[in-house]
Parts: sequence; C-alpha cells; structure tokens
Amino acid sequence: MTYKEFLETLEEVELDLDSAAEALELEISDIKAWEDEDEIPKSAEKWIKKEKVEFAELHNTNEDDNFEDEESELEDEGNEDLDFEEEEEEENKK
Repeated sequence: MTYKEFLETLEEVELDLDSAAEALELEISDIKAWEDEDEIPKSAEKWIKKEKVEFAELHNTNEDDNFEDEESELEDEGNEDLDFEEEEEEENKK
C-alpha cells in the first residue's frame, strides 16, 4: 500500500494522521516520511485495513432497509385504533 492509498483509506474511515500516529505509536513526522517510500510499513497497512473493516461493520446496519415496513406497521396500528373507536361508537349507539 502506498502512502497516498493510506491517506485515502484514513479519510474513508474518518480518521486523521493524529489518530493513526497514536494507534501506531509513532510521531506524525514518521508517518509523513512514508511519502518518500514505495510502500508503507506492513504494520501500518495491517492496522488501516483492520480499521476499514471495523468502520464498515459499524456503518453497515439494515436500519434503512426496514424503514418502509416499520412505517406500514405503524400505519396499520393506527388504523386498528380507528377501527376500535368505530366499534366502540357502534356499541354506544345500541
């Protein structure tokens, strides 16, 4: 992984160089020095890939998938209440 790819991945997982330096127990200047190298250290590559997986897991919920179903259920529940009121009104008329 190149330094540029590392920075892009940091951005994807919403982290900055300070966070990377802290996690990797390095100085920011050490990380910036990777720009002159062909590849970043394997430990850094392994760490950022792990962060990317964790980020994806945290943001991969199905909350929006069920939104329409939940909305329909709420509407149906509301209709049941209305039906109950109508039945109650009919009973009061008798």
